[in-house]
Amino acid sequence: MKRLIILLTVLTAAIQWRVSAASGDLFIYPMAPDTMQALQDRCDYIVTRFWDRCNFDTGLRNPDKLNTAFQDWVALMPYASADTVYTAIDRLMARFEKKAPETLAFATMAENNLYSDTASMRAPEVYLHFAKAAAGSKKLSKAERARFQAHTQIIESSRVGAIVPGVPFIKADGTKGTLDDIKNPGSILLFFNDPDCLDCRIARIRLSADMHTNELIDKGQLTIVSIYPGETDEDGWTQAKADAPANWVTVAMPDAADYFDLRSTPAFYFLNARHKVLVADLDVDYLLGAFSTANSAQRQ
Repeated sequence: MKRLIILLTVLTAAIQWRVSAASGDLFIYPMAPDTMQALQDRCDYIVTRFWDRCNFDTGLRNPDKLNTAFQDWVALMPYASADTVYTAIDRLMARFEKKAPETLAFATMAENNLYSDTASMRAPEVYLHFAKAAAGSKKLSKAERARFQAHTQIIESSRVGAIVPGVPFIKADGTKGTLDDIKNPGSILLFFNDPDCLDCRIARIRLSADMHTNELIDKGQLTIVSIYPGETDEDGWTQAKADAPANWVTVAMPDAADYFDLRSTPAFYFLNARHKVLVADLDVDYLLGAFSTANSAQRQ
């Protein structure tokens, strides 16, 4: 506990220093009462009240300073409770329900800081609350809403805990199906890959050659679905079919990027029998270790 209090002291002291040392800051940040000693309680307090003293009109005229304040707010979120974070975001965005500039500004800052490729803290589920507010805003233009609507669909379709939708695909033999057709009483691994991607080829080789992975497949406890996220008339699909291991399901899914985050490949999503996402943002080393542990445990 002593270490946690010290950590919070450092964090809040840094914020106080920013306020006192930078006279151009937009507003004075809230500070938790000294009677609060628990890290989460103090962060909950600050996250909830962070924007109470902000003049948003001034903030919009000073976007760099507004973004700095937003980054300071976001930096505290990992130490606060999830419910507090989500409630604070929803309350803030509700204030801007009839204000397009503020809605767009905060949704864009959230995208840049929580979701983009260069985000300092990748947190799609936190960003989702901003994206949904912007996606449903009647004050934003159709074009402005479209980006946030797309992000909302991707996150809601593939975040941990989500049931993946029945996205259509084409099998290697030309027949059509959907993800709902993939059945396994154990687990399903969605492996999004492209033959032109070197890391994808390495991952495919390592998984297809792994003894434990193949034993789980042979036992009917694992299905690997290799997904080419493109059209069937592309050269990549021809190569994907040629490279496909015989005991995998290989499909082309032209609409994959509308439902899954494929900004980098290979991309893995590990599902249970009900197609619920158990783990995302995996790498092949994690998978090989997990399959080894699962298979070895069954041998004992």
